[in-house]
Amino acid sequence: MDVILREHVDNLGRRGDVVKVASGYARNYLLPRKFALPVTEASKRQIERERT
Repeated sequence: MDVILREHVDNLGRRGDVVKVASGYARNYLLPRKFALPVTEASKRQIERERT
């Protein structure tokens, strides 16, 4: 599953990076803790707005 990181995650990437992770890791850890967003056009726009 591809996700966009909202925060720096050790051994995974920095804020704004698009990374491929296991679906379970995304669903059970990254997404509930708001560390990442699923890759969609809307989430890409949201990250761009947060960067400015």
